[in-house]
Amino acid sequence: MDTSKYKALYLQETGEHLKGVEKGLLTLEKDPVDAASVDALFRHYHSIKGMSASMGYDPLAKLAHAQEDLLDKIRQKKIPFSADIAGALLKCLDALRNLVARVEEDIPLDVDISPFVEALKAAAEGSPSSAPKPVAAVEETAPEGLKLSHVMKVEGSVFDDLLATVGDLFMVLSAFRALSHESRSVAVKDGIYSLGKTVNTLHGSILSARMLPIADLTEGLPRVIRDLCKACGKDVELKLEGADLRLDRAILESLGSPLVHIIRNAVDHGIEEPVERARSGKGAKGSITVRAYSKKDRAVIEVSDDGRGINTEKLKEKARAKGVPEARLKTMTEKEVLMLICVPGLSSSDKVTDISGRGVGMDVVKEAIEGLGGALEIESVPGQGTNIILELPLTTSITKTLIVTVGSEQFLLPISRIVKVLEVRSTETLKGVYQIEGADVPLIHLAAALCMKHAERPFSTIIVVEHRGESGVGAINLVGVIVDDFGDEIDAYIKPLLPPISKLGGVSGITIMGDGRPVFLLDLPHIISKCLRQGI
Repeated sequence: MDTSKYKALYLQETGEHLKGVEKGLLTLEKDPVDAASVDALFRHYHSIKGMSASMGYDPLAKLAHAQEDLLDKIRQKKIPFSADIAGALLKCLDALRNLVARVEEDIPLDVDISPFVEALKAAAEGSPSSAPKPVAAVEETAPEGLKLSHVMKVEGSVFDDLLATVGDLFMVLSAFRALSHESRSVAVKDGIYSLGKTVNTLHGSILSARMLPIADLTEGLPRVIRDLCKACGKDVELKLEGADLRLDRAILESLGSPLVHIIRNAVDHGIEEPVERARSGKGAKGSITVRAYSKKDRAVIEVSDDGRGINTEKLKEKARAKGVPEARLKTMTEKEVLMLICVPGLSSSDKVTDISGRGVGMDVVKEAIEGLGGALEIESVPGQGTNIILELPLTTSITKTLIVTVGSEQFLLPISRIVKVLEVRSTETLKGVYQIEGADVPLIHLAAALCMKHAERPFSTIIVVEHRGESGVGAINLVGVIVDDFGDEIDAYIKPLLPPISKLGGVSGITIMGDGRPVFLLDLPHIISKCLRQGI
C-alpha cells in the first residue's frame, strides 16, 4: 500500500502525541503518583506505535513499543515511577523526535534503537543509568531551539470562508472583464489577465486543501455492513474500489447519509436470504461493491449488489396505489420506472423492518445528491442485482460554465457536459435530428423547454452535450441544445437555490454576474430528459 499520501497526517498526529508525552513526563517528575498522567502517556505511546507500524516506520514503532511496555508496568504498579525512568524516557523522547524529523526530511530510518531500549530496561530495573550513545545519527540531545510543525490543523469552516471569498473575487473579476471589453488599454487587459491567473491559482490551492480521499468516508462502511448483516441474518462481502479518489470535504460530508441509506437498502431487501440465493445458483455470501472513479471534472460513485434486483411490475403496482395515472405508467421507459423508487412514500419492499421498507429515504437521497449539483440513476436486472449511480461534482461552489442566450435572458451551462458548439444559419431546418460528423443527433429547443420566445437572428447555435442514455450503465448519447447565442466561458460562483425556488425544475443553482444580474445554472439532464420525452 502506498502510504506516502498519509505522511503529512502522520507527521501532524505524531507531533501532537510527542507534545503530550513531554507534558506528561514533566508532570510525573513533579507528581510521580499521578495516575491520570500515566494513563495519558500510555495512550500517547500506544498511538505513536500503531501509526508508525502502519506507515512502515519500524524503528519508531519499536522504540514507542518499548516505552509503552514500561508505562504499562507503571500503570499496573509493578514498578514505581522514578527519576531514572523519567530521564530515560526523556532521552527516548528526543530520539523519537529525531526519527520523526528523518521521516519528514525523507532520510532513511536505517538506525539501531537498541541502546535506548536497553536504557529503558536498566531504568526499570533500578540499575545505574548510562546514557545511550547516539547511533546512526539518532541524537539523544534535545533540540536547541523551538520548532513548529510544517503541518497545521485548521477548522474546516476556515476553508469554507476562504472559498466563499474566492467566489466573491470571481464575481469582481467578471465585472472587470466586462469593463475590459470596452477598454482599448493593453495595460488594463494585461492587468485583468494577471488578476485572473492569480485568482485561479488561489482557488486551486484552497480546493487542494479541502480535498479528501473517499476512503475517509468509506472506512466506516465495513462496520455498517457487519451490523446490518447481524440484524438481517445475512452474510455480505463489501468491496471498495477507487477509494483514493479525492472529493471536496463539503461533498463528502453531505454524501455520508445517502451512501449509508443505499447500503442499508442493498443489504435489507437487495441481497437475498442464503436459502433463496442457493435456489438461484448463487453463493451464500452476497456482494456489495462501492466503486469510485472520475469522469472529466465529475466524480462517479456506483453502489452495486448481486441481489435479486428491483421488480418493476411491483413498483408499478405501488405507483398505481399512490395515484400515478395508468396512461403515464404505460409510456414510462424502464429507467423511468426504476426512478419511481425515489417517489416519496413508495417502496419496493413488501414488509417494513427496522432497517428499511417504509418508503422514506430514496427520495431524500435523490434530493441530497441533486442538491450537491449531482445526479442519481438506477440500473437493475432482475435476479442479478442493482446498481445505484451517483454522479457528483469534484468540488462545490465554483464551476466552469458557458454563457448562453435565449431571447433576452442569459443562462449558464456546465462546461463538463459540452462536447462542441456549432453555429448554423437560422434558415436551416432545426427539428428532430441534426447530422453531426455522420451521426444523427437529437435536437431540443431551449426556448421551448423554458417556455420562452427565441430571438430572431441570422444564426442559431447548437450546443452539443453529453447525455446518459437508456441502454445500460455508463451509456452516453449526444444531444444538440439549440440556443440563440453563446458568450464567454466563466468560472461561476454557484450558490444553491433556497425554497421555494429550489423546487423549480431545470435549474440547479444561481450566480451573480459582474454587472449584478442573477443568472441561473441550468440542470441539463433534467431539461433534456423532459424534452426528449415530450418531443420538444
